[in-house]
Amino acid sequence: MPTLMDRIRNKLYNIYWNVRTDLHKKEKLKNVIVFESKPDLSDNTRAVYDEMIRRGLNQKYQLVWLLFESDVRQKAYDRNTYFLPSWDARAKYFEKVAKAKIFCNAFLKKETKEQVSIYLSHGTGIKDVRHSYRLPDWVDYCIAAAPGVEEALAEGLCFERAKTLGLGYPRNDALLKKQCPVKALLGTDCSKIVVWYPTFRQHACVKYTTIRNPIPLLDDLQCAQKLNDAAVQADTLIVIKPHFAQDTQYIKEMNLSNIRFIDDSFFAQNNIRSYDFVGVSDGLITDYSSIYFDYTLCDKPIAAIWSDIEEYKKKPGLTANYETLCKGMEKIYTLDELTAFIRRIGDGVDLLQKERREIRDYANYSVEPTNADRVVDFIMKLIEK
Repeated sequence: MPTLMDRIRNKLYNIYWNVRTDLHKKEKLKNVIVFESKPDLSDNTRAVYDEMIRRGLNQKYQLVWLLFESDVRQKAYDRNTYFLPSWDARAKYFEKVAKAKIFCNAFLKKETKEQVSIYLSHGTGIKDVRHSYRLPDWVDYCIAAAPGVEEALAEGLCFERAKTLGLGYPRNDALLKKQCPVKALLGTDCSKIVVWYPTFRQHACVKYTTIRNPIPLLDDLQCAQKLNDAAVQADTLIVIKPHFAQDTQYIKEMNLSNIRFIDDSFFAQNNIRSYDFVGVSDGLITDYSSIYFDYTLCDKPIAAIWSDIEEYKKKPGLTANYETLCKGMEKIYTLDELTAFIRRIGDGVDLLQKERREIRDYANYSVEPTNADRVVDFIMKLIEK
């Protein structure tokens, strides 16, 4: 939240930028592109931004990131980019004059008919979000992971099918490049790394609970210790990265040799993206999260924690065809099944490679890291036509 000094500064900026708006109607200050993501500087939006930087578009356009976490400003790198709190008067000004708004979380409303509004979306989901997440009709386009999932994404977001384009998710390119020194960053000599990305169950922002246990099967320290013992035997490190909206208070006190907890600050501190990290892992544990579809690109084993599926089917609910879509991952109902999965990772056993590859080819545009390039091409054609 803004401090008293922030509010005073904001009023002064309002006066200055309102005058500047009147003085500068065209050209340079009209060449503005605004970006947004949650967490800040992440997800599909970050991958699009990085591709624009690679092309040198920051020399032609003024790039502006809207930030929601106050400490991110201090860590953000400068590439002819303004990193501004979303409430800042300068941010409001740039939103008003921008040629394009590119976002994947908050819906940045169009100020004029000429502005281009691109929603990069969160991912291909099996959760039913129709009653909680609707895409406004003033959005110009929504990007899907592949042509085959365009219709399902449009239906889930209550959005026009014709404006939903399966160009591929830019963030997924990182899964295929495999350049992250993950073992050095984690300080481990384990032979295998398994990442665990659960979807949220106890929401830290709005304080509602969908499921009673935020990390299924890890009901207490004894359960966590049993999983840790299996990981030790398999020479495997399990890295759990809770959903950014997850209430994780009860797990922060765990101190186990082969189970590690990280959050989004881990990526910011090491100047990497989440999928840089995930792409070099040896296996994935998840559940009803869209990362399942993305991770099929890695061609590594996937386990789905299915112990609370009956509860999750009630709230928030799952799509009608979730069983078919989820055939590429092992369903885990008990802690014993999870420890068996970890042992198979250690032994190099992959039970569902054929099924997983079928899902990969259905839910992803390509197995080549070309999504960001394709999406930026599309955006620039809209801006420069």
